Amino acid sequence: MLKGVSSRPAFRIGSVLVTVAVAGGLIGMGLEEVRYGGSTELERAEAAADAVEQEARTLRRSRQDEAILARTLSYFPPYPNGGRPEALAADYLGPDAPIAVAFFETKDSSDQVLQHYRKFLLDKGLPVVGLRFNQNAGYVGYWSPSTEEVRLMSTMRQGDTTEVFVSTARVASYLERDSQVPSWVPVPPSLKDATSLSLRMEGSTQVSVSGLVPAAALPEVEQQFREALRARGWTVSESTVSGFQESTLDVTHTGLRGQAMLRQPTAQPQVEFYLTLMKAGQAAP
Repeated sequence: MLKGVSSRPAFRIGSVLVTVAVAGGLIGMGLEEVRYGGSTELERAEAAADAVEQEARTLRRSRQDEAILARTLSYFPPYPNGGRPEALAADYLGPDAPIAVAFFETKDSSDQVLQHYRKFLLDKGLPVVGLRFNQNAGYVGYWSPSTEEVRLMSTMRQGDTTEVFVSTARVASYLERDSQVPSWVPVPPSLKDATSLSLRMEGSTQVSVSGLVPAAALPEVEQQFREALRARGWTVSESTVSGFQESTLDVTHTGLRGQAMLRQPTAQPQVEFYLTLMKAGQAAP
């Protein structure tokens, strides 16, 4: 059913926007690993106190937060078992790429959330786009040709909770402007239709790359990627097989760490490639 869909604008933009939305979550939440890595116990205690104060403040939303929620939640109904939605971030890609991201949590699985909203969109007769990365992550949404917006529900399972990122964005111009893969980023030799996205955060930069390796099998592409990594001094873990046609690799280099996922859709002679790297400061191999 998805054969050939990766060449369509909605699918291509959607596969990158899910990374943009989650990165917006990182910006909005301020993950401790990025902001407080290497800090002292006193700094961590101060951060914890700030978090308590921030939680109290969020009980009363600001006008900006209300605006973000209005931009994101108006296109999807509330999730039946979802928690209180919160604003995360907006317009962090520049003036020519408006985006808004909100999120909520649920105890339901990633698949339950995706199936719920997929049914809603199909019942409305909307052109659904989506991808299930694995049992813990994926996205579903639709493309609005009249506004050139992609509207998504992106899921990420953490422990016994699923975080659901709700986003709406017009990012086509951003992708056209800034889609070249940086020369220092390792990718499979035969990668095609590659799109790169770099997001600057406090003291670090997140780089995400996606693309396709045509006319190939998963074991072959994984081996080629491993060889490319080692030739450039990267350390690569043993693959974690998430399914018969999917594998995940942890990759590291001085000042860099990340994860790659290779996935071969059923009955398709191509391999999907996704790579997310976190770069500290100006580090580059």
